[in-house]
Amino acid sequence: MSTAAAVWWIRRTYVAVNVVGSSMEPTLRPGARVIVRRGAVRLRADDLVVIAEPDAITGWPQSGRPAPRGLDESPWNIKRAVGMPGDPMPAGSSQPGPVPPGHIAVKGDGPYSSDSRHFGPCPQDQILGRVVRVLRTGAPTG
Repeated sequence: MSTAAAVWWIRRTYVAVNVVGSSMEPTLRPGARVIVRRGAVRLRADDLVVIAEPDAITGWPQSGRPAPRGLDESPWNIKRAVGMPGDPMPAGSSQPGPVPPGHIAVKGDGPYSSDSRHFGPCPQDQILGRVVRVLRTGAPTG
């Protein structure tokens, strides 16, 4: 593989994301930087995922409209996958029952997180990718 092809493949497959906000504290603090492998393949419960930010009123789109793939095209959130299709929704969820096919349940590690407990399950087409490495954890808040 040529160097140019290798660079193209890496940029298409991986992306660096900066953490904004405190919903993933203490795991990730504001200013943390993570490497994300694009796509929703091989996701498991407990993986950290980067997902499109849900609308504050309507939540995630349910119309099959995939999230944009560019980092500048949409606000993104980092959450922990806590349920795969068929698993129970997280405690306190506004939508009880199992996680439906084609969705995952997500939750922030911090106490103040807007996630599947508020917006229901996240459609898999709203996932940018899975965090594969933490480059820096960020600065403590407080």
